[in-house]
Amino acid sequence: MTGLDLILMPRSGRRAVVLADGEPPPPRLLAAHLAIADLFLCADAAGRPYDRLPRLPDAVVGDLDTLGGEVRDVPAGVRVVRDAQQDTTDAEKALDFAAQAGCREAVLLGGGGGLLDHALHNALLPERWAGRLRLQLADALTAAVRAGAGESFTWDLPDGAAISLLPLPGGARGVTCDGVRFPLRDAAVDGRGPATVSNTVAGGPVRLSVAGGSLLVVVRRGGAAP
Repeated sequence: MTGLDLILMPRSGRRAVVLADGEPPPPRLLAAHLAIADLFLCADAAGRPYDRLPRLPDAVVGDLDTLGGEVRDVPAGVRVVRDAQQDTTDAEKALDFAAQAGCREAVLLGGGGGLLDHALHNALLPERWAGRLRLQLADALTAAVRAGAGESFTWDLPDGAAISLLPLPGGARGVTCDGVRFPLRDAAVDGRGPATVSNTVAGGPVRLSVAGGSLLVVVRRGGAAP
């Protein structure tokens, strides 16, 4: 599977790529997403050294406490936007910048890594930003999108790819999922029933619909975990 195989959110409008300051994504993955993006933003210290990026960011956005004095290393022509508010993360500051720039969808890369609290917070961003920005999370192995009430999706994914359905706050109901080893029919995904983790694509395409609530769809390269 390539980076393009895990673009679960086909472009339908002005799109931003936001690079967070977590574990850097593989250059090929970043390049694949940038190839269909209108705006490229680095959150605070993400992206350094900038000359190794597939292309320069349009702006560096954040409270800049991590970048600090290294702000002088931001290349000429790249806008630096400082937002000192402490009630949002740097990644959210960049998402807000993207929304104000007219973007209606965004891909967040580098949002995982060794900081579990940040990774868990970022996993909730598709729900937090629902209605303002359609958001895909991505890293070297996985991609994730929100599926909300009344939505349906069809994805062509390779047999054996792992797919997990994780409840977002409030859970989801009326969930139907076909094209996987263990199909769902009008099921509840709310954290109280059977685990809907590491199902596998089997004879796809994968078709998913949600009647109510919302969930996070996570697709992983390489099949199910042992």
